[in-house]
Amino acid sequence: MTKKRLFWTAFTVLAVALAVVQFVPPEPVLVPAQLPPPQREAHRLLNFEGIDNLRDLGGYATADGRQVQWGKLYRSGHFAEATPADLAALDELGLVTFIDLRSAAEKEAEPDHLPDPLPFELVAIPILDEGNMTLFEDVTRRVENDDFDGFDPNQVMQQANRQFASVFTPEYRQWIQAVAAADGAPVLWHCTAGKDRAGFAAAILLRILGVPRETVLQDYMASREPALAARRKQLMMLRLFKGEEAAGHIEVMLGVDPAWLEAAFDEIDTTWGSFDAYVRDGLQLNESDIEALRENLLQAG
Repeated sequence: MTKKRLFWTAFTVLAVALAVVQFVPPEPVLVPAQLPPPQREAHRLLNFEGIDNLRDLGGYATADGRQVQWGKLYRSGHFAEATPADLAALDELGLVTFIDLRSAAEKEAEPDHLPDPLPFELVAIPILDEGNMTLFEDVTRRVENDDFDGFDPNQVMQQANRQFASVFTPEYRQWIQAVAAADGAPVLWHCTAGKDRAGFAAAILLRILGVPRETVLQDYMASREPALAARRKQLMMLRLFKGEEAAGHIEVMLGVDPAWLEAAFDEIDTTWGSFDAYVRDGLQLNESDIEALRENLLQAG
């Protein structure tokens, strides 16, 4: 076989393989709330094609013996790569409120792909707007110049989480008000990876509902594998072209660490005096607001 014929044979095989992959129908998205109760936990991370880290917060037990209802609260990464099949499946969630926590720069770089017309209310609450761009520019400069002197990715992420609990309290107040306004109907909130801004939001809501801190931390850490899997190709290219040090620092920032969320909780105690005071004075929820959230989002265990 000549080299020319061998090339075209290989090209044809590759083209056919890609065509087959392209037209393989996606597996149907399994919605936990629609499954028998014993199967729900195994499918907490919904199997969307192009939406990373979309998780149902249902099933978590509270200290008073109740549990968070399935199908009410969802957290996720961005929707920039949502497929037509994803958007069809999204309708199965019955969302009434969709909250985007990303900065303007993130939304411009990776705009969400959403249904048209929108079947839900879209609420934009940018968090880390200017600060996110500053951080991105600093990290980009360090990667390009191979300059990581004095750079500690864990400290950077802890500081960001402290800001969630202090500087960005007005934004999280707006977010919790949007969740409360849904009156128990399904709500989804997301940032870029669904782990930091969305993770802090999930953590404070779960604590308000009475979920023990240990369980809250477990939910927070469940973002690690999905978040890293979503950026696996970028990390591989970074290692290839910029080396292990650069990739290692970025990989830390793309994951999650319990110390980051603990830094946020410590900041709540330092800034507000206690978590209860943060909820009352920072998020401005009174006892009836909290009881309404619990009534709408919890069920008997």
